[in-house]
Amino acid sequence: MIKIMLVDDEIFARDNMARIVQRKGFSVCCAGTAEEALEVFKKEKPEIVFLDLMLPDLDGDHLFPYFKEINAFVDIYFITGSGIVFNEEKAKELGAAGYMQKPVYPEDLFKLLEEIKLKKSAEQK
Repeated sequence: MIKIMLVDDEIFARDNMARIVQRKGFSVCCAGTAEEALEVFKKEKPEIVFLDLMLPDLDGDHLFPYFKEINAFVDIYFITGSGIVFNEEKAKELGAAGYMQKPVYPEDLFKLLEEIKLKKSAEQK
């Protein structure tokens, strides 16, 4: 089972995403701060991370390289609110697998999760 980690300090948003991820058959772990995220990441070893750009203790784009240092093969998708100047091009420049704008709509997340399943399935063959 593919494990996905959600890193977002907005509890409501994180919990909603977690329910969707679980409904689609993924294992999920969560964190609300960068410090907590690093601990959970090391312990849970997720294959996919959805990483909020604005965290209370360290912005997601600064946390990103720590995750990659621990596991260079993890796929990281940035998520951010509309008030931030950040786009898919910037995410790709940093080496992210993708980018999602908040609010994350269930149908968009469903679509992305299906793409992730197909990609992971192809990688295992």
